[in-house]
Order: sequence, then C-alpha cells, then structure tokens
Amino acid sequence: MDSGGLYFAIFFTTSGAMRFHRLLRNNNITTEILPVPRSLSTSCAVGVKFSYNRDLSTLITEYIKEIYLIQHNQYILKYNKGTTV
Repeated sequence: MDSGGLYFAIFFTTSGAMRFHRLLRNNNITTEILPVPRSLSTSCAVGVKFSYNRDLSTLITEYIKEIYLIQHNQYILKYNKGTTV
C-alpha cells in the first residue's frame, strides 16, 4: 500500500472517527477532524485528514470505511473496507 502524503479517512460512525483521530494524535501524527466532502458522501458526517509518511496499512482499523490520498485537490481512493486499491 502507498506510503507518504496527505490523506482523508471516512468512517462508519462518528465515534470511529473520534477514536482514529485520538490514535493518530497519541502517536504524534498531524491530524484534523473535518466534515466529509460532498464528493465523498458517506453516512458519517465527519472524517479525519492526516499526514502520514509510512506504510498506510499500519493505520487500518475496523472502524475505517475508506481512505483517500489528497493530491492536487482530488481524492484518490487508497483503501476501501475489504479491498485495497
């Protein structure tokens, strides 16, 4: 799986987003909770934007629905629950 870049994760629940944000923050990873962009529509209203320069698969948890790489103001799907892209 890709490593390095700015990512946006979406979740099944708001509590999942909060847990992931706390996990990143506790590991000194730059993170921010934001509304999910309409272009990524999801059942959860908040997502987590974060910068990560290692193997992305090390951050995958059961409450993540999808992870997108943010590149040139576009969202590129990098992880989908049950499938890696």
